[in-house]
Amino acid sequence: MRFRGRGLYSSFLVGAMVFPFALAAQAQQPNDPVTRGRVLYNQNCRLCHAPKPVGAKNPGQEDNIGPSLKGVFGPPRSRPEVVVRTFIQQGIQDKMPAFRYGLQPAEIDAIIAYLKTL
Repeated sequence: MRFRGRGLYSSFLVGAMVFPFALAAQAQQPNDPVTRGRVLYNQNCRLCHAPKPVGAKNPGQEDNIGPSLKGVFGPPRSRPEVVVRTFIQQGIQDKMPAFRYGLQPAEIDAIIAYLKTL
């Protein structure tokens, strides 16, 4: 005699095993916008906007691919928040990718909150 609901049972069993891990990963997301912004910045922006360590030069590469974002909201080059948000959402042709489809509005808010601390 064969059990006809094996597919459903297997799906249930796999879901029951994965669900607790999904909850744990979601629970580890920081609630503080600045902390969340730092995590998102490190995942999405740091590769291009963080300076490379001193003395760590690769032939043919500049120190930064993109400009440092330190002080983007402070003097001497203070930018309005709407301008920074537009850069993140729309990107800059041939220089920076757009993140409007890759990041939720709340995630962009968190990145901006983090940038204000730099």
